[in-house]
Formats: sequence, structure tokens, C-alpha cells
Amino acid sequence: MGYIDEKVPPKRDERLRVCHAYGGTVCGLVNDSRQGCLVNRDRSFSQTSNCQMGLALAMILTVPNTVTIMHAPVGCGGSSHGMDGHFRNGVSIRGEKPKSLIWFSTNLDENDVINGGEQKLEEAILLADRRHRPKAIFVVSCCAPGIIGDDIDSVAKRLQNQVMAAIIPLHCEGFKTKISATAYDVVYHGIARNLLGKAGQGFTASAAGALREETQRKQRQERTVNLFNVYSIGYPDEVELTRLLRALGLEVRYYPNFADPERYGVLTEAALNVSICATHDDYFLKHLEERYGMPYMINTMPIGIRNTNEWLLDIAKPLQREAEVQRLIEAETRELDEALAPLRQTLRGKRVYLSGGEMRVAATAMLLQELGCEIIGFRAHHYDEFGDNLYLKATEGQPQMEVNVATTQPFELVNLLRRAQPDLYLGHSGSNLWAAKLGIPTLPIFSAPQSYLGYRGVFEVAQRAARLMENPAFQRRLKENTRQPYREAWYDTDPYRYITG
Repeated sequence: MGYIDEKVPPKRDERLRVCHAYGGTVCGLVNDSRQGCLVNRDRSFSQTSNCQMGLALAMILTVPNTVTIMHAPVGCGGSSHGMDGHFRNGVSIRGEKPKSLIWFSTNLDENDVINGGEQKLEEAILLADRRHRPKAIFVVSCCAPGIIGDDIDSVAKRLQNQVMAAIIPLHCEGFKTKISATAYDVVYHGIARNLLGKAGQGFTASAAGALREETQRKQRQERTVNLFNVYSIGYPDEVELTRLLRALGLEVRYYPNFADPERYGVLTEAALNVSICATHDDYFLKHLEERYGMPYMINTMPIGIRNTNEWLLDIAKPLQREAEVQRLIEAETRELDEALAPLRQTLRGKRVYLSGGEMRVAATAMLLQELGCEIIGFRAHHYDEFGDNLYLKATEGQPQMEVNVATTQPFELVNLLRRAQPDLYLGHSGSNLWAAKLGIPTLPIFSAPQSYLGYRGVFEVAQRAARLMENPAFQRRLKENTRQPYREAWYDTDPYRYITG
């Protein structure tokens, strides 16, 4: 791949067969993806979208013992205030003393845009290191320094010998890509170049001790897997996946969310790297394979019975634990089927529409099908080749199922939902509002304090959905007392009329 040797990672727009605007059928989407016909899709009108900086902050602001410096006008990163509670809760539930987020802004103004802001960045880095003594400092370059040409890498290199912390430059200029998931590559790029393998290196006191430590290290490595989590995968999901893998005799480490910088010193000491979501991890896992020879698994998310079974089997095979995993699957599915029986009665035949991350919507659709629901459509924030097989698997027997690719774009969403009239909608918190105002019962497609993954996740999603179906009064009353900001004529218009290419 060779990308890590460059200061700035490639945009996903260039690295993958990626699309952010599509309306049609699953069959048409996958065929166009495989033929390379999606790359020029765009919109002649766009209501709103995401900035890659926000997704990058959702990762790095969870890393303990670090400071984040936003090299930007003060407004950039203002949403970080809302991350403080998530960080506190995440640290506390993992058994550590809650701490507040620490982040700086270089507060670029009109003068800095003309004369450059590198001096301000130098002062911020030195101040952050002196005042807080973090293990790492993330330097986030936003749109303004990207436009005026501030060289954050040169500043970091110049100051690295003057500070104790590892300085990690991140290029998050939002205007440079239409695929906000590029942010995940940006964060991993910075970690690979400036942190990986540079922390946590231990030394032994004697040759005998060194041999003993090396033997123990190899034994640990043979039974250790690295799982790569994201903001949308909370601690309850980590507990469930850890439970399942420990039942196979494996040890588990999680990266990058809530992973102390020192933990990266042993990241390469594992038998297998496992992605929980290909949207987030392919860039880093490919680098680890090429640079360190580490195998990886990235096929699906462990959401739903079928996907969880396949996920466990994929992990067990290279580690020679097939017999153990078969026994585990049989025991778990038998117990789960018994617990799901009354919930399936409530959910059978319910028509469901989903919206969210590319991999999560398809995997969650399969979960709901296992509960007896009918999936009538879903939309993804973006789409790339990692979705091809999963989308076909999720729509077996329904190749003409409607699919929309859109990063937010609520004007398309309300049009589609008004036409479809589903019994239940699963989406991100921002989009759930639009569905609820149409009177449609809504369920978050992810929430960090709740379970979604593994066998426990199947039961808890089923339980929450069944409760919602039994009491949809809130959404009904919300529809009666609110209105959408769109004219009635819009609902009679083709929802995809602004998609071009």
C-alpha cells in the first residue's frame, strides 16, 4: 500500500470505489459498484453533510492521557463539549477515575489566515505538554490551515525533541473529501506514523529473564486478538465480544477507542487483527499486514445470529479453534432462540426501514429479518466495495429492495419514509428525529450504553423493538403537534431527482 510513508493519507474518494449519492435497488447498486460506475455520482443540490473532522474527533477524544489541539478557528471543534460526558462515562465504566476532556484551539483569526498560524500552533503544543504532561498530543488541522498552507508536520517534527508527548499530526480538512469516513484513515495514518511501536517497550534485567519474557510473550501472542472498536460500539458490546472470545480461550485487546497510547507498544504482538466494521478499519489493518505480517479479518459485523456465527467462525479458523466455536455457537443459539420466542410474536411481519453506516445497516437488517420483520429499504452514509457481498446477503430473495446512499440529506429521507410508511425506523439519532415527526416509531441503530453486538445484542435489540411496537404513542403525538419544513409538493417528487452522474 505504501501510504503510511506519505505525510497525508489518500482520500477515500481516490483509494476505494466509493459513492455518496445513489438511489435505486440493491441489485443495481452492487452491479454499478463492481463495474466502477458509482464514482462520479453526485448531487446538484445538497441540504447537509458531515465533516471528516467530527468523525476524527469521535475517535481521538476517547483516547485517555492525551491532549487534542485543534489548529483552527475557535468554532471548529465546538462539538467537543458534547463528547465530555461520553469520555467520562467510558473511562469510568472501564474501571478508571473519570477525567474531563482536555482540548485546545489555536483560535486562528483573520490575521493568521493572512500571515500563517504556525507560531500559534507551536505555542499551543508547548503549553499543552508543560501544563498537562500527556502521553500524546493530537494536532488536528482543519479547513483554514489547509487553505493557507500551514505545515503541521514540520511543526511537529521541529518540536518533538522539546516535549515528552508523542506529537501526532492529523489532516482533517473537511473540504478535501466528500466521504467523511476518510477521517478514520486520517487518525490511523497519524497513529501508524507517530505512535505505533514507540510506547510500552519493556526491558528485562538479565539474559535468563529476557528469554523467559520472550517465551511468555510468544504464548500470549498466540492466543491474543486485537479488536478494533469505534464510537458506535460501546462498552456493553465490548463485554459481549470479550465473553465470546474468552470462551474460545482467547485474550482480547481493543483499539483505538479508550486505548492508552502505551498500549500501542504491544499492538503487533497478537495472532490476529479483527475489524468490527470494515468502514473504519481497512486502511490500518492492511498496513499492519503489509508492515508487520499480521493477518486480519474484516468480513462482517457481529450483528444478528447469522453474522455473529460467521464472525466467530472466521476468527476460530486461523487460530485452530473450530471445535470450540461450534460448541459455543450451538449453546448460544439454543438459549437465544428460546428467549426470542415471545418477542418474535410481537415483531413478526413488521415493516422496517434502516439508515446508518454502510456495514451496520445491512447487518442490522439481517438481525431484524431473523426476528420475523420485513425489511422494505435502507440507506447508507456512503458505499464502497466492502458492502457488495454483505448487501447481497442481506437482501437474498429481494434484489429489487430500495436502497439510498446519502450522508444525512434529510430532504431525501423524509420523502422516502413518507412513501414507504414503515412500522419501525432504525437510524442515527439525527435522522430518527425526522422519522419520529412523521409518526414512525424509531429506535437508535447504535447507542454506546446499549448492546447491539453478539447474541446478547440480538436479544436486547429485539426487546427494545418489541416494547416500541407495543407503545408508539410518543411518535404519534409528535406527528400531531409538529410539522416538517418541506412543502407538500416535495413528497410527490422523485426523491432522487437531485442525484447526478
